[in-house]
Amino acid sequence: MTAILTILLAATVGMTLAKWLRLPVVPLLVVAGVGLSLTGLSPDAEFLNDALILGLAFLVFVAGTELNPARAGRQRRPAMIVGTVQFLAMAGLGAMAAVWLGLSWQAALYVGLAMTASSTLVVVTILRQRQQFFEPFGRLVLGVLLLQDLLVIIAIGGLSGLDDGAAGVLYGLGATVVLIILAWSVSKWVAPWAIGRLNLDEESLLLTALAILFAFIGLSFWMGLPLVVGALLAGIALSGFPVQGLVRGQVSSLADFFLAVFFVTLGALLVWPSVRELAVAAGLTVLVLVVTPPLVAWTSRRIGLSSRVGVESGLFLAQCSEFSLVVALLGLSQGHLTSEVFNLIAIVTVVTMILTPFVATDRHAWFLMRLRPGGAGLGGEAPNEGHVLMLGCGRLGERLITELGERGERVLVVDDDQAVVDRLRAAGVRVVRGDGADMEVLEAVGARSAKAIISTMRRIEDHERVLHHVWEAGVPVLTRLFSPADAERLAVLGAVPVIEADVAADQAVAWFDERFRSRAERAAASSG
Repeated sequence: MTAILTILLAATVGMTLAKWLRLPVVPLLVVAGVGLSLTGLSPDAEFLNDALILGLAFLVFVAGTELNPARAGRQRRPAMIVGTVQFLAMAGLGAMAAVWLGLSWQAALYVGLAMTASSTLVVVTILRQRQQFFEPFGRLVLGVLLLQDLLVIIAIGGLSGLDDGAAGVLYGLGATVVLIILAWSVSKWVAPWAIGRLNLDEESLLLTALAILFAFIGLSFWMGLPLVVGALLAGIALSGFPVQGLVRGQVSSLADFFLAVFFVTLGALLVWPSVRELAVAAGLTVLVLVVTPPLVAWTSRRIGLSSRVGVESGLFLAQCSEFSLVVALLGLSQGHLTSEVFNLIAIVTVVTMILTPFVATDRHAWFLMRLRPGGAGLGGEAPNEGHVLMLGCGRLGERLITELGERGERVLVVDDDQAVVDRLRAAGVRVVRGDGADMEVLEAVGARSAKAIISTMRRIEDHERVLHHVWEAGVPVLTRLFSPADAERLAVLGAVPVIEADVAADQAVAWFDERFRSRAERAAASSG
């Protein structure tokens, strides 16, 4: 009981300081855990390991509820390619770097596996906070995380039977695959029936979700697999719509508690490294942060995704996974890793997790996009002036193209989705592939000399960049938005905001007719 109270007290101090100093909570929770270790108040290592696995299991379960394959949408195939390339490349580079930095081959293999996947826990949290789940890069990242998590838990299953030889490895792999199939079955048939049709109240819903969690954890234990394997698959089993939304609402309050337990415990387990260990950890950290973004961006461009999607995805995926700790603990328990190597993997994981919110920003994304080969990658000849410039082309855009074409307007579309570009070009629409919020693209397509701009991009920050770019030129900008608050924010900058796609199309056509036809009629009357 004293050990639990000590961890909770440290968590309270860390979260209070984070709120008072207005800093991210994770670094201060880790620092609070390190403080327990330095002051000698830390519980024994066995208790800390158990608390770490318990906290990690619940957090992985919650994160798994966000990994519904349907969320990847049209990004499923790209996600499989990007995820596989990152997984294999980082495994090889991590293992080679570990050997080059002086580790044994056996330790290097564990280090390589620890660097293969990105953190579902960290990335899902940031995507939720920034409301970016359904942006193109958000869908790609979720698909990559799902694939990598499945690959790494299969690898963990094989490693768990390593001491029993080839038969043990095959058993571990087979047991993991069986659990994956069971999770898919529960997601498709059992969970929708049990939660969606029984009209459960909030307490019963929470108990049902926890029952599924403990059932998968129990099966993992019975099969000799790490508990977090079952926890992740339990979350994936509950990731379907509308089950995910119901479950998420019930377990979100518990997630904060286990988040605090996990990071405080992790901090308490860390041992201050030697100079050599610190240098090795720094080298591996730099490898993750420097190699992952360009690797993901390059792969994304090779398969036809936009530069922005690739760069943003790379920045979000530039960290080690919580499963890296599972790999390290597994190697430590089987005697394949020393405590120094475990500490090394833990340090790299913690540091890269902590840095992710500071690395994955729009500022860094635009900076890296400026460095990409080939510039803006524009194609086609843009009209010099008097054209209607459409930034992004969804349902609203395609309807407006037809309406404006019937009125004799010259429409130029800018979109970063290759499938959209190909479809519009096949229909005879003038289109340029690029990012509508990129200043180079806006210059190239003559945004300041356009007759009007219709912006259907998702992010309000992108609309603001366009408005600032054409402010002095006085070009009218119509923006499609999703909330009255965003509409008020952009109206101050001179935008004409419309909300909802179907209504927005009607409003956009009416606005265009009123603004430009009335002007033309006045000009005709004055000349007559």
